[in-house]
Formats: sequence, structure tokens, C-alpha cells
Amino acid sequence: MKSAQWSNNSSGNRNRFTVISLFKPVSAVVFILATLLAFGCSGSEPANPNMGSMLQAQVNLKKEQLANPTDDRLQVMQNMGMDVKDLEKQRIFIHLQELPNESQSEELKSMGVVLYPGSWIPPLENHPTGFLLADMPVDKLAELAELDYITRLETAERAFELQPQA
Repeated sequence: MKSAQWSNNSSGNRNRFTVISLFKPVSAVVFILATLLAFGCSGSEPANPNMGSMLQAQVNLKKEQLANPTDDRLQVMQNMGMDVKDLEKQRIFIHLQELPNESQSEELKSMGVVLYPGSWIPPLENHPTGFLLADMPVDKLAELAELDYITRLETAERAFELQPQA
């Protein structure tokens, strides 16, 4: 990435330093930090210890993008590994003590949550809750987090990078 170049002014006798493309990466970082700060202060989703902070931030970004679309926000969302094809949905991991029973599954379905029961990972010795993959409407996050049989909600939308082997 080229961040600066030297150029001659119109008289040709002095060099002038011209900054180019410096503010794009800086503005993306500032945007992410400002969004997270605003999210923490805005009350757009109530703070809930059952929700991961990244999940809360992603849902907030999707709601903001739906209300006021911007190319910069969309790019930030894509860089975070978020699915931007359907901004009204969020892919999540639902942590539970056990696989939801039929009435719990029906309650979740009535909220618009799509469960993927084949993804269920049961509790383990070093991980006391099980979890399964689901899609939820972004406007149901707070309601979903309040259900007594759900112990935690985390985002399933992330960008992963391979790490070089040592």
C-alpha cells in the first residue's frame, strides 16, 4: 500500500510532500472504535452479561446500516467477517445446558430464530455449556438473551486468518 509520494510543485523548484491514501485505513479504525464507544454509551441494546460484546457490536452495526446505509460501514462489517447479504439476520452460537426441548424450540421459532440442531456441541468437562448454531432476527437479541434456558449468546460471524506454523 502506497501511503505517500513526493511531487514537484508547478514551478518545479520545490518538493512538496503529498499524503495519499493515509486516511482510509485510519478512518476504518476510527469508525470501529467510535462505533464500539457509541454502542457502549448509546443504549441501543441494553448491556446483558449473557451477550458477547462482539455480538452486541455486530447487531448494532447491522441496525445502523439498515437505518442509514454507508459504504464505509459496510466495508468495516465485511472486514470483521460479518455476513452482509441479509442485514436483518445475525448468525449466532446459543449456549445452553442441554439441547432445547420441543417447547423451547417452538418458542425460539416463534421469535424468528432458525436453529441448526445438527450443529449441537454438548457440554464438556472443560466447557460447562453446550452450544448450537442459529440465525436470529437482529431486533430479537435482547429478548433472546432474557430467556432463562439460554446461558450465553455469541456471534458466529467472524473473520479467521490462518496462523503460520512455528
